[in-house]
Amino acid sequence: MKNTTLAGIVAGTIAGGLLAVNVLDAAAPDVRSIIQTARASVAASLPAHCEIPCGIYDDHAEVGRMRLDAMTMKKASAQIETLAEKVDAASLNTIARWAMVKEEHGRKLQHTVAWYFLTQRVKAPADAADDAAREKYHGQLAAFHRISVGAMKAAQNLDPAATDELLAAIDAIAPWYPASKGAGAAIVPDDHLALDGTADSWRSNPGG
Repeated sequence: MKNTTLAGIVAGTIAGGLLAVNVLDAAAPDVRSIIQTARASVAASLPAHCEIPCGIYDDHAEVGRMRLDAMTMKKASAQIETLAEKVDAASLNTIARWAMVKEEHGRKLQHTVAWYFLTQRVKAPADAADDAAREKYHGQLAAFHRISVGAMKAAQNLDPAATDELLAAIDAIAPWYPASKGAGAAIVPDDHLALDGTADSWRSNPGG
């Protein structure tokens, strides 16, 4: 009896799922959009241990992607400067698109800093009385704040110095996140910041 009941529940669930799919396919585009948005909201609200699945972190790759974002912004600025000498419609359109590229990659950089590094890689000291740990923590915050501000300024300016400063800020943290020795291995260092004895050493040697 129990097996019959269980089979009935399974069959009913499958039939209900198929019906839901058919209803979604037959719905008007605006209705489908609402349903899909609702599904995404429910999925996003489910509890999760980490921001991304555990075990696939690659800090070195994230730093590399930040450098690519910064280099893209640098190229976009150069292209805007070149096209600024022209006033035809095609050039103006391309300038607008390059400006959008700068904004997009600037925001990507800031998102990586806030979402990946500050929330998952930078840890506040467990002991508030530990001066060394507190200084290290402050150094981490200062270094990543420098990247976030650099991304903002590089998006706002065409001066190559702005993107050079952004790249220098990224290069300053790069040594803290070396390439993993094992392919696919997660990098979860407990102590991933070396300040050479001073909390502000990155200020005097921004290139890392």
